[in-house]
Amino acid sequence: MDLLPVVRSRDDAFAYACGGCGRCCAHKDIRVDPYAVARLADVLGASTTEVLERYVEPETLMLRQAEGGACVFYDGGCSVHPGRPLSCRLYPLGWTAQADGTEAFLELSAHPETLGVYGGPGTVADYLEAQGTAPYERASWRYAAVLDRLRHALADGSEAEARGPEPADGAGLDGAGLEVPTPPVLDVDAALEADAAATGERPPDGVEARVERHLALLHRWLDAAGAPPAGAATATG
Repeated sequence: MDLLPVVRSRDDAFAYACGGCGRCCAHKDIRVDPYAVARLADVLGASTTEVLERYVEPETLMLRQAEGGACVFYDGGCSVHPGRPLSCRLYPLGWTAQADGTEAFLELSAHPETLGVYGGPGTVADYLEAQGTAPYERASWRYAAVLDRLRHALADGSEAEARGPEPADGAGLDGAGLEVPTPPVLDVDAALEADAAATGERPPDGVEARVERHLALLHRWLDAAGAPPAGAATATG
């Protein structure tokens, strides 16, 4: 997708009203993170494991496209609109943010036949609030921090050296010498089910609580593996 030479901040004037034409729902690379997958799973009444297997390309973490290039969830309208990913909520904006808090919103090139309407009162911040991007932004930051810790651990040496002593089954050791099973990084439900089987602690209900537990499990494993704290995460949407 081409970027227009327009960089905006949250305080800049911006307004856009979707015309429902669906032209932005084809030939787009929509990357998802664990939070987006969990929100999609909630709308679909499925597990995150099922969503990842059926709707996400494992190599790229992009939503699959149907024949002709339409999003797998487009059927004349968005069939998962309440749980649509961050990129869809941001459109026609793109978002990038650095660990120091620097961020930018880049206006994307519209389809030449779009029915979307630009202009009117409001700011970028108003538009984001109307699109419900806040929880997605927070999750993007938090999962970026997990990946940042993984990258730094591997940059400091081999994976085995970064993790320290490790049993053959892939568990790490925490500070007390207890085995800490490696949780699935992308699959929230699989991680919580594995933790429940190991600890007997029932997974929480609700997307936000489940994602919170997933992040805690990931950081617990990274702590046990000797990964350094996050410090250079980049969030995007």
